[in-house]
Amino acid sequence: MVLANIFLLLAVLCMALSIGGGVYEGLVINPQWSASPPQSFALIQEGTGIPLQKFWIPAHIVISIFILAALYFNWHISHRRTLIIAAIVSYGIMRAWSFAYFIPEMLSFQKVPLDSGLTDELMIRVERWKNLSWWRSPLDLISFMSLVWALTYTDFES
Repeated sequence: MVLANIFLLLAVLCMALSIGGGVYEGLVINPQWSASPPQSFALIQEGTGIPLQKFWIPAHIVISIFILAALYFNWHISHRRTLIIAAIVSYGIMRAWSFAYFIPEMLSFQKVPLDSGLTDELMIRVERWKNLSWWRSPLDLISFMSLVWALTYTDFES
């Protein structure tokens, strides 16, 4: 039972870290790199900018490990199992959306030459990325709240 609680708590803490990182990125970093494209893309380009992947890749690896370990060790507790599965589904949707759209688009922005001119198409893509990015936060919140709620169940006989 100790491992069930430990891994569930670690999953909660990692999801909180992800939410915090997402809010920070949305409020501080995204407005800067998107301020005056493509020159402001220097903030996200390799060698000149913030290496976002050095935070997000390890964060998502750790979240995945802890959330799956939480499911494994809590499988026998039906209320927790249901909520952890809900967290995994929400998190999985967010990650799939990131892999399908956000990551490829960010990698594309990182390759735009800084001295190229701003086009309407580029500005539309930047604005779309920023606006859609906020919609990942509710998915993270669903995962987080599901895990927190699971943590409140102490009836281990379920």
